[in-house]
Amino acid sequence: MSDSQQRQSNPHLLLTMLMIVLETIFSFILKHDRVVALQAKKFVNQKVTIKINSYIPYFDIYVEFNPNGIFFDTKAPEQAVDLDVRTTLIDLFKIFILGNRRSIKHMRIDGDITLKDEFRDLILHFSAPKVLADWKQWLKEAPQEQELIASKKRIAPLLEKIDEQRSKINTLQVELKQYKNRIRRIERRQKRINIAFGVITVLSITLLVYNLWVV
Repeated sequence: MSDSQQRQSNPHLLLTMLMIVLETIFSFILKHDRVVALQAKKFVNQKVTIKINSYIPYFDIYVEFNPNGIFFDTKAPEQAVDLDVRTTLIDLFKIFILGNRRSIKHMRIDGDITLKDEFRDLILHFSAPKVLADWKQWLKEAPQEQELIASKKRIAPLLEKIDEQRSKINTLQVELKQYKNRIRRIERRQKRINIAFGVITVLSITLLVYNLWVV
């Protein structure tokens, strides 16, 4: 490889390595920061693609929001981009390293008006100061989630016993209903027997009186 070719490939290699690092960091933030996930939900659901054009120095990066993460590429996608962002490398540095709001305002963004405003709000959440500020909250949430899992494991046997008791109660209720139905059938049968016995008794007495009267 000639010196000129090596000089041309080095910036490209550097940019590729930088995009891999950014993909990893940004995807991690998207998955673990609930505020970012909520604010980026529209971008993820619509699979928004953003073109970032730096004119000092010149390069193009395409950023795609996806349910699996945030992906960076130097190759233009087949579909049209949703937002076209023009800025400088210095402003990008100020935004992501320093969380500089003025540099965000300096960005020239073309595209959907709603997406533009939401992108300006969202991009600040990926800045180093914001990530470092939220890092403690992530650490707090992790033990809370572990405690929740542990609590679920502790109460699992109790819930099983409750389900067993509920099942037994349902069985007893069914048996009680069957018992009541059986009692009703016996009472109806006994009532018919009593009526029949009463009729037979009346007929017998009538017959006896008749015989005595005739004699």
